[in-house]
Amino acid sequence: MKKWHIINFKIKWDRILPCKDFFIDLIIIDLLFSPVIKKFKPNLVLWRLHRSATNEGHIVRFIFYTTTETAKEVFEFITSNSFYTFIKDNYLETEIDLKEGSNKIEATSDGKWPIEIQKSWPYYIMGASEMFINLIEDIKKKKTDKINKDNRVQLENYYKEIEEEIIDQWVRYGQHSFFHHLEAIFGYNPTWLLFRAGINIFPREK
Repeated sequence: MKKWHIINFKIKWDRILPCKDFFIDLIIIDLLFSPVIKKFKPNLVLWRLHRSATNEGHIVRFIFYTTTETAKEVFEFITSNSFYTFIKDNYLETEIDLKEGSNKIEATSDGKWPIEIQKSWPYYIMGASEMFINLIEDIKKKKTDKINKDNRVQLENYYKEIEEEIIDQWVRYGQHSFFHHLEAIFGYNPTWLLFRAGINIFPREK
């Protein structure tokens, strides 16, 4: 039977807002999660990235829907990755763990949503997650500088630069590439938008 599974990476954070170390998420996503997708994608019915910095902590999660056997293989694949020990020793508050959840597709969606959205949303967010991973990969291809991934300073500066470019593209093109085309899919009908404190809705100057 297929069920939801979650692997949590709780990142060291002094709880001072705003969190300034989101580049660490990119290190984890690119060096640990991306290889998982490449190897196990045919066996993952659904999967997604989840990033947050709340009272619960700074956490990046890999959430995926598959069999218990495949989930254990994914977990072992991550922990045997040569970069896992480096990431654990330098960035994590605790050891990662593997949690098993419900077999219902809607189980990891927001329970406040209509059941139709709860069941369909996991497919939407999987596509968004795959696009984000592809963005990282394509930006890496443009970079000409070679880094020593065993050198923490070089590694962090490398992913900070990637993060800056991703943020810049989100700020400059997110309205059209994401919101406009979603609006078109839904027949150009309006929806409510909640702007969280601290979000800059104006493009940043170069």
